[in-house]
Amino acid sequence: MKIKGIVVLIVFFTGIFTVKAQNCETFIPVKVGEKLMYKMSNKKGKVQSYYSQELLSSSSKDGGTEYMILRTDYDKKKNVTGKDTLIFLCKDNVFYIDMNSYLNKEQMADYEEAQISVDFKNIGYPSNMSPGTDLDDGYVKATIDAGFPIVFKTDITNRKVEAKETVTTEAGTFNTVKISQDITSKFGFINVKMSVKSWMCKGVGEVKSETYDKNGNLFSVVELIEIKK
Repeated sequence: MKIKGIVVLIVFFTGIFTVKAQNCETFIPVKVGEKLMYKMSNKKGKVQSYYSQELLSSSSKDGGTEYMILRTDYDKKKNVTGKDTLIFLCKDNVFYIDMNSYLNKEQMADYEEAQISVDFKNIGYPSNMSPGTDLDDGYVKATIDAGFPIVFKTDITNRKVEAKETVTTEAGTFNTVKISQDITSKFGFINVKMSVKSWMCKGVGEVKSETYDKNGNLFSVVELIEIKK
């Protein structure tokens, strides 16, 4: 497993959006077909790649509403490099990310002939989050039987609502809620620890995120650059 793959997975956890449905403040595009475009830059501000997230559908499930999002990844020249479908659920006044859908499909494809078992705990975002609110942890774990067990696990911990802040990007100026969390990914002997700060706006989505390495140094920045309705 390559470090790049782990970093892409970490960035996946920051690519979430906001809209009201039922009594939830959910984190997905507002309307079916709406697309949010992001740029990903390194610590020096040089653009490395882009990605978009588009709402494909919403439907009733298990007493809540399930959403399907198409994520499309692009290189720095905006050539498509991959696509994946992500699942979200709004239920009981909480918006959940289906952690199972965040397994890195590219990495799992290397073991498509092996038996894979998956265990996970979804992370949630309750409505009306306010500064000082602690959010529940989550994880996803895949055990691959390749003649010997290979374990891939990502833990999301220390999740907290930090503040309410105004953030400006190429897409405009937004009133946001700032959330921090730690992400630890393990695959075999490879361990990657990161911390992420995300700025999320109701009715729009994630506006910006910053990822830091285990030493607290800035690693990458994601910014919303365009909203296509």
